[in-house]
Amino acid sequence: MVNNIHHINFLVRELDKAVAAFAKVTNSQPIFEALSSRGANSARFQLGDTWLVFVSPTDKNGIIASILEEKGEGVFLISFGTDDLSKTLDGLAGNPRNGQMRKGLANWHVQDISLDYDFGPILQLCEGH
Repeated sequence: MVNNIHHINFLVRELDKAVAAFAKVTNSQPIFEALSSRGANSARFQLGDTWLVFVSPTDKNGIIASILEEKGEGVFLISFGTDDLSKTLDGLAGNPRNGQMRKGLANWHVQDISLDYDFGPILQLCEGH
């Protein structure tokens, strides 16, 4: 069962500038983490139960760079939190999986999903640890 918005990813060209701007709003510093397998760097801020994640490509041929080229800067992923990812996926009608379950930032288990309606951002389920 989905129980919250776990994280929202923003795609940015210049991670340092985006982080500096957002740090002023939250008066906090983010956690930085490389996403080597995705060809990107990230910085995440926690606001209550939700993480705001800024992602910037490091590999001009990587998946993150291709999404940035296609969609531009802004919100590109919304991840819904669940206590049991496998059980939540089993409870969904049809075959909503898009790709394979993988480990994301901070060892989060994530699974992209496809629905019958395109909302714009990539939709994902996340079991945080």
